[in-house]
Amino acid sequence: MRKNRMQARDTTISMPYRVQRIEDFVKQLESGDLKLRVRVLESERAARKATIMQMATIYTALSGTLLNVGVTLGSQGNQVIANGSFIGAGVFLTLLIRSMQRVKKLDKFETMI
Repeated sequence: MRKNRMQARDTTISMPYRVQRIEDFVKQLESGDLKLRVRVLESERAARKATIMQMATIYTALSGTLLNVGVTLGSQGNQVIANGSFIGAGVFLTLLIRSMQRVKKLDKFETMI
């Protein structure tokens, strides 16, 4: 009982100081002296995933284009450039697979949360 009275007394005594601190905080916010920064982790993860998917789309387009160029040049008899094009297509295909693995990893991480 005495402990409750002591806590009530301490709270009552400290209340004006708390109210003053809250008022100071609100004034700083209103004047622009204090800024709050909020991070939205879900948005950051979605943006990261969208970036990876965008790069995967670019890799797909480049790989397909180089593969098409390689087939066209190979059928015309320009085998050296065709082989270079096939190698480039393989590089972009590897990057595409790696990007898709990263997306899968992000999806797995999100399901764990």
